[in-house]
Order: sequence, then C-alpha cells, then structure tokens
Amino acid sequence: MRQNLSVFLKLSLFIFSMFQSLSGPVAARDVPRVVMATGAITGGYYLLGGGICAQVNAASGTGGLRCAVETSKGTVANLQALRNGQINLALAQSDWVHHAYAGDVSQFSGNKAFKDVRALMSLTGSPLVLLARADSKVNGVERLAGTRLDIGKPGTGRRAAMDDLLAVMGWDLGKFKLASELPEAEAIKALCGGKLDALALAGITPDRNVTLAMRTCPLKIVPINAAIAKKLIAAKPYYSMMTIPKGSYPDVKADVPSIGLRVILLASGKVTEKDAYTVVKSVAGNLEAVRKLHSSFASIDRDGLAKAGISVPLHNGAAKYYREVKLK
Repeated sequence: MRQNLSVFLKLSLFIFSMFQSLSGPVAARDVPRVVMATGAITGGYYLLGGGICAQVNAASGTGGLRCAVETSKGTVANLQALRNGQINLALAQSDWVHHAYAGDVSQFSGNKAFKDVRALMSLTGSPLVLLARADSKVNGVERLAGTRLDIGKPGTGRRAAMDDLLAVMGWDLGKFKLASELPEAEAIKALCGGKLDALALAGITPDRNVTLAMRTCPLKIVPINAAIAKKLIAAKPYYSMMTIPKGSYPDVKADVPSIGLRVILLASGKVTEKDAYTVVKSVAGNLEAVRKLHSSFASIDRDGLAKAGISVPLHNGAAKYYREVKLK
C-alpha cells in the first residue's frame, strides 16, 4: 500500500509539473510540442510515459521541446492514433508494433499497414515465467515434456508466448500429459493443489499472479536457455532475451534467464530528427531516474535500448543518438 501511494504521488508530481510547464508563459509562444499516447491512468504505461515526458521537459528547459501524456485504451489504440496523426509519440508492445508495420493483422491489413512507424527506444519487458513445483525435476524448459502444463487461454499474452516457444522447439500439445487452458487464478490453484506440474504466466516483473503463486505454495521458475531464446528471436524478432532478477519473487535466489516482449517508445516519421533525438537523449541520458519510478522499470536495459524487441526501422533522430554513444 505504501509503495502504491509513493508511486501515485511521484506520478502526480510529474504530471503536474508537465502541465504547469505547458500552461505557463512559455506555452503561449510557438514551442515544439509532442504528445504521447500511453494507457489507463492506473496502469504502468501511463506511469512510464509520465516519467519519460518529465525527463524530456527537464532536459529541454524553458522554451525547449515540451512533452505531455494522454491516456488511452492501450497498444492497438496507440498505434492507430499514431498512424492517423492524432499524437506524435506512443508506447506499444513489441509484437503489435511488428504486426502494425507488417500489416499482417486485421487492424493494420492492406492500406492500413503502418509503414511510417519508427522506433525510438526499447523499454521495460514482460518475461514469460514458467513455474513448476519446487520438488519437481523440471529444471529447464526441455524437461516440460510429459508434464501436466497449463498454457493459458487462447488470446492471452501467455498463451501466445507459449505457442511461439513450442513452435520453435518443434513441439505440439501432444508432447504433454495434459495441456490445460485455465484462467490464471484457476491454474495457480491447480498447480498448488497437485493437479498440474507447471504453468506459464507472463507480465512485467514483478507480476502479481507470479507473486501470488509463489506465496501460495513452494514453486520455482524454470529457466529458458540461451539457445532456445535465440532461436525464438530469429523466428520472431519482436521477442528479446530477458532476465528475471533474483529477489523479484519469494525464494528466487538467482537470476533466471527467459524471453519476452518489450514496451517500445515509438514516433511517426513526421516527427523531426531534432525532436526524436531530443527525446531519446533526454531519457537515455537519465535512465536511472526512469528506472527508479517503479520496480517494474528495472528491466530497462541501456545496452538494449536500440534493439531489444525492435523489428521496425529506428527513427533517424534515435539512430543519430545511438551512433554518438556507440549503442547498436
């Protein structure tokens, strides 16, 4: 409760300072301004967007680039608003960024494909978390064969990640003694009740369902080795290698390798090189300030800013900054 209150107060101060700067005397002049689509006001995208804009406004100073956030319905709405020129910047999940650019889903098919989308930076990630009973012999993803595994309901993020993982491993559902499709709460209950051997979850660390599961019964997180992770990334470039840090969850005493999707900060090609450069430099140069906003942002990796989960072209302004600081 205390942590949630602290996050809310920080966010309130950030948003207040941003809009104060936009409504003061400087805003009356013709200053460059960008608006970012984020997510629901109670969600992580909104908090992350607020932290990014705060860094941009602080770094730009009086009369410089002004950045403000808008609430939204999430990734797909953000991509559509960016494509339609309603906003300048957007946060979106890496798989949907790929699909919007490729035009291989209905929302972006045909002439609705978003070919002008440009990446600015890769941010926090949502790793796939494979949980197994602590006393089981499942010590790697390959050992899941023959187990009773919950893979999630069709249409969920965890199910999509499991489908992609199993595909690159050359496995189908016949590889398992049981492959259930339960809601998260029911799957956790079944695992802790001995009716399942393992289950797949996905979410930004720390994920509340993972925390709930590991507090309910003795469990361990199953590592996904680098060879399998690299094979998945080669097939689906919107994934990236991730680490679930030690201490993230009860009894996790060492880092656990995994894979997952990233939140990508995007711009349209209409954003100037100068403004894109300013945004990227403001955030990348003060990354610790954004990381400290919430524990879920600790996975933002400086070395991965220019590439992790990014499968669309970089904006010229972002590419210029990464060349300067030798990030590839």
